[in-house]
Amino acid sequence: MKRLMILGAAVAAAAVGAGSATAAGPSPFPAPTVAQLFVAAQTVLPDGSMANMFAPGSSVVFRAYAVDPSTKKVMTAKDVRYFYVTIPNQPNVKLHYDASAPGASKGLPWTGQWTVPSTYPVGTVGFKILVQAKTKTKSGQQRKGQFVQMPVSSAMLTIAAKPPAAYTPGANAGAAGAGTGTGTLDLSLYVDTVNGTRPSGVAPRPVGCTQTNVYKRGEQVVVRSWGTDLATTALLTSDNVKEAHFSIAGQPDVTLNWGAHGTAPNQVFFWSNAWIVPASFPLGETTIHVVFTLETGKTGSYDQVINVIP
Repeated sequence: MKRLMILGAAVAAAAVGAGSATAAGPSPFPAPTVAQLFVAAQTVLPDGSMANMFAPGSSVVFRAYAVDPSTKKVMTAKDVRYFYVTIPNQPNVKLHYDASAPGASKGLPWTGQWTVPSTYPVGTVGFKILVQAKTKTKSGQQRKGQFVQMPVSSAMLTIAAKPPAAYTPGANAGAAGAGTGTGTLDLSLYVDTVNGTRPSGVAPRPVGCTQTNVYKRGEQVVVRSWGTDLATTALLTSDNVKEAHFSIAGQPDVTLNWGAHGTAPNQVFFWSNAWIVPASFPLGETTIHVVFTLETGKTGSYDQVINVIP
């Protein structure tokens, strides 16, 4: 199998930044592995701006999509028995299927909103998103799936007394995979973007490597991804991926590299690379088109939309 190169030190630093991985063992992410249903999610403001640092009293929107490997289709309301978020010491947050809801997008149409209590403790929030399909496995078990965030602390949902202000407005029009719920998929993908710690010609953000989909010219966009082959539920690694990259209109393609993040024995592996927004890049929404091609010839894509502001 072709092996893609491991990230260089500069890109690894940009992708991980000040945060460190907390999962035990140098194993690929996600953990546990996807066996029945694939789930991907983001945390955003009600206007769709990605963020992972929130103050007590603010509103967190969880938005998600799920894929059933048995049908290779994105799950819609008719396919789901339940879809909700568990938050430590909080009531569950039910997710509703509505691509026009605050914070939702065409590709991430399941949303639920959590108002952070004023007394909620500061620190990372170990939430999980759980989904159960109406269909059963061949052995008669309900098909289930869960989402947990990549354990890189700077990019995890965090409650802070005085978090840095999120860049806004967000980009709401993205499509994740076959986000409309029609057609079949070969691969299921998670993609997000974080602010890199090495911008060019502009000041770095107060906290590096936090999730965002809003950037200024000169800032470093770090794209992170992981996924599975829906036919085998195998994770996408350098063993089965022939080529992975992201494309932006008017820019050279950027190779996504498979690599380790964090320090052994506390490491996770995922795909990432960085791009600097050029000084003359057009303002407004732009699409980052992520593409994976397997050694078998299967392909999968995911559109992450960002907004470039003055």
